[in-house]
Formats: sequence, structure tokens, C-alpha cells
Amino acid sequence: MSLLEYGDNAASYRRVSAVAEVEMEKNREDAQKANDRNALAEAKKLGKEAHAAARARLAQERAAASEAKKIEKLRIIAEQKAEKARLAAESKAKRAEAKVCNTSRSPSPIQRLFSR
Repeated sequence: MSLLEYGDNAASYRRVSAVAEVEMEKNREDAQKANDRNALAEAKKLGKEAHAAARARLAQERAAASEAKKIEKLRIIAEQKAEKARLAAESKAKRAEAKVCNTSRSPSPIQRLFSR
């Protein structure tokens, strides 16, 4: 198996898993909305105060979920930036090492004069 084929499979796997993750999240949200509707319907049967309290609780839960989602996105972005910086530092170190190796192999004009 060539590296290109491996890379293509890895990219395909990432796309498929991302789509599956989005679908799972959508299904979870749909189930949550259905549960929320049922809870509101039950609270409405108990009276206006219970209905208002249930609505307030659901609003607070949605706000907390939204905030958690935002924090998770920021965490992922920070991880990606850290990985990018690490790769850039590794690349820079390799270039510097290669430059040192190249200059140590070929003698400078001054070194050639003294070696004669």
C-alpha cells in the first residue's frame, strides 16, 4: 500500500467519521427537543407556575449547553494551533540541522586554503 493510498483512506475515514458525528449530534438534539416538549406539556398540566419554572429551567440548560459547546470549539482550536506550532518548530529545527550538516560537510574557502 502506498502512502498516497493510506493518506486517502485516512482522509476518507475522517470525513466519514465527521459526518457520523454530525448525524449523532443532530439525533441527540432531536431527542432532547422531544423530551423538552414532553416536560413542558407535563408542566403545563400542573399549572402556570410549574410551566414557567420548566421553561426557565430549559432555557438555563440550553444556555449552559451553548456555553459548553463554545468552550469545546475554543479548546479544539487551541489544540489545532498548538499542533501547528509544534510542527512548525520541528520543521524549523530540521532545516537548521540540515543547514549545519551541509556547512560542516563542505569546507569553506578559508578551510581549503589552510588544509593545503
